[in-house]
Amino acid sequence: MSVIDLQAEREARASEAFLAYTKAKARADETRHLRDMAAAVRAWDAFITLAFPEPARREALAV
Repeated sequence: MSVIDLQAEREARASEAFLAYTKAKARADETRHLRDMAAAVRAWDAFITLAFPEPARREALAV
């Protein structure tokens, strides 16, 4: 039976989400299109949700 390290899995998913955000942000910076900017915001939100799964920790970032 194999053991899954949940923390490592979460960190890997958060890293992938951050990479997706950096690509979306670069595209938004390049095109300056609203739809690309919205995609970057959604990608950032996905990263934050994965990196900080506890709502209280996410709220602390909104200072």
